[in-house]
Amino acid sequence: MRTNQDGYKHNKLWNKGRTAVLLTLLLMTLCCLGTAAYLRAKSGSNMYAFLVWDMFLAWVPLLISSLIVYVLECKGFKPGWLGAALVGLLCLIWLFFLPNAAYLYTEMLHAFRYFTAQPESPFWYNMDFWYSLTLSLGTAIVGLLLSTCSVRQIENVLYLFVHKYVCWIIISFILLLSSLGVYIGRYNRWNSWDVVSRPEQIITDLLHDFGAVDSMLLEFVILKSVVQGFVYIIVSLMSSRTNQRQH
Repeated sequence: MRTNQDGYKHNKLWNKGRTAVLLTLLLMTLCCLGTAAYLRAKSGSNMYAFLVWDMFLAWVPLLISSLIVYVLECKGFKPGWLGAALVGLLCLIWLFFLPNAAYLYTEMLHAFRYFTAQPESPFWYNMDFWYSLTLSLGTAIVGLLLSTCSVRQIENVLYLFVHKYVCWIIISFILLLSSLGVYIGRYNRWNSWDVVSRPEQIITDLLHDFGAVDSMLLEFVILKSVVQGFVYIIVSLMSSRTNQRQH
């Protein structure tokens, strides 16, 4: 790997620290799925059954970005036009699937979906509610961290080719697109692959929502971008401090 303009040598994009984070996120995912299975068994309902598929999709961006890192670090990889085209295609696919991770943040609404506030018996005195709330919060944390870790991997890849300030602009744009993708998934109910199969309908829905009097598109995207931005900054600062200590 070459050294970028700032003298930062990216001779290893994957390390033991990232492996530990990956295993921790996997454990959190299994705990969330286990809690969901417990609530279904206890209630005899199908609550949170959708979480298995949503969790799987949330892991796809990190798996793709990890594949990109693996390709770049592969000894047989040749950074010619064919290699650049391969990495570019993988990055495009990654971008389509990235919103699926941050989408888990919106699953917090289900903590209140299954419980109705009643004056004589407030739902917060029901222990199942706290299981549900903890599950929803844990799912949101997993989603935000999966998204952030994946974007961090792409950031390290970008550092190999562009200046750090250009990289920051690209990352900010990626987080904005991710937030827009979360809106499309939550409110317009489109999937990642619909971007390829039905792009006209997605654009039509967005234009309709943008022009609606009671539209929440801009506010939602900005709010979601701010949330993702803060998580990204915190993780980046913690990572940089860890790297400084190691050196």
